[in-house]
Amino acid sequence: MRIIVFVIILVLTNSCNILTPKKNSKDIAFTKSMDRGALIYADFCITCHLPNGKGVDKVFPPLAKSDYLNDKRAASIRVVKFGQKGEIIVNDITYNNLMAPLGLTNDEIADVMNYITNTWGNTNDKMITVEEVSKIQP
Repeated sequence: MRIIVFVIILVLTNSCNILTPKKNSKDIAFTKSMDRGALIYADFCITCHLPNGKGVDKVFPPLAKSDYLNDKRAASIRVVKFGQKGEIIVNDITYNNLMAPLGLTNDEIADVMNYITNTWGNTNDKMITVEEVSKIQP
């Protein structure tokens, strides 16, 4: 009887595993990048853009549900990589403040960008890579 119960449990467990999608190495890399990005965000970005990513109205632009992040991928990477001076329009609001370059490496920029473009209502299915960041020029 025990053997029959064991076999039934084994079959059910294996059936569930067949139906459960396996994470591939790209998914795992993406998740790890976002995890590292969350730590970078906490160290460098949270003071101005706040824990909820909403920024400060007319002072520091929101990252939450940001049309700029979602529509201007290269420009967003450029801001994180080189800083921002002058006007920027985010969600139909003009911001004109200085964001100094943060001194992050290309891999840190890719990680924080993967985090902010997939948090607070933002969705980015295409992972931002170190190679992509390295090609961004001022």
